[in-house]
Amino acid sequence: MKKMRYAPMVLVLVLILGLVGIYVLLDYGIVGVETSSTVDRIRSVSDPVKVHFIDVGQGDAILIQVKTKNILLDAGTEEAAPTILAYLKTYGVEKLDLVFLTHPHEDHVGGMGEVLQKVPFEEFYTPDKTVVTQSYERLEKALEKAGKARNVLKAGMSFDFGDGILLEVLTPSRSSYLNPNNYSPIMRLSYGNSAFLFTGDAEEVAETEALKTGKDLKADVLKAPHHGSATSSTQAFLDRVAPRFVVVTSEQGNDHNLPTPAILERYSAMGASVVLTEEKGTVVFSSNGKEVRFLSD
Repeated sequence: MKKMRYAPMVLVLVLILGLVGIYVLLDYGIVGVETSSTVDRIRSVSDPVKVHFIDVGQGDAILIQVKTKNILLDAGTEEAAPTILAYLKTYGVEKLDLVFLTHPHEDHVGGMGEVLQKVPFEEFYTPDKTVVTQSYERLEKALEKAGKARNVLKAGMSFDFGDGILLEVLTPSRSSYLNPNNYSPIMRLSYGNSAFLFTGDAEEVAETEALKTGKDLKADVLKAPHHGSATSSTQAFLDRVAPRFVVVTSEQGNDHNLPTPAILERYSAMGASVVLTEEKGTVVFSSNGKEVRFLSD
């Protein structure tokens, strides 16, 4: 009968050891990290350029992989940080070479502080606009802890990755804007005959600036400006971009009622394939310099 008294204790001990084991495995990425056939297939693609539009709900978080370089563009809301960290681990990203913050609105900066606290990074860039919020304070603490500067991102800058892969910053060109959305840099990543256009929450003012540069805006993939808001995606801008795909980063039932149906119709009327993260989840593209491939089917 005495043996029976110890049975519950043994069961509790086994349970505790099991939980500790699972925690260790999760921490080291042995289990718990997505290893679906889709992930395996995407990781096996050898194209030098891959662009991951990570589904973080209503917000932006884009992983750009150029050869061996890893670039993060925005980091969603504070709640999105665990999703981004798990995604980076899934794709074996142990260090970020470049980090860009388009502007300090919560759905772009919210998760940045936590991500940069946990993932080593080389350089950080953002337009010359700061705000006094808890999210931005977390970001500044992460930069201070890492001993990294807040480099100002502005029109005319470029990042050359070699082999004809170039990231050009087309806006912002002004020192100040009434609407923080227009600090969002419009950036074009080109490789051979293919290109991606990243826009953050840029609105008509920024789109007009990009048009006035006279630079090539043509892109196979357009990140829908301001989540498909009617304040952006002017016809003149879209005509110059002429995208094959438009990726709309959004969440069903969001408080901003985005994307705007009329804007989605505008994309479709141009013959573009419209991809909503709220429907498709994370979407990934790659480029071999000749064509852009949609890897998320």
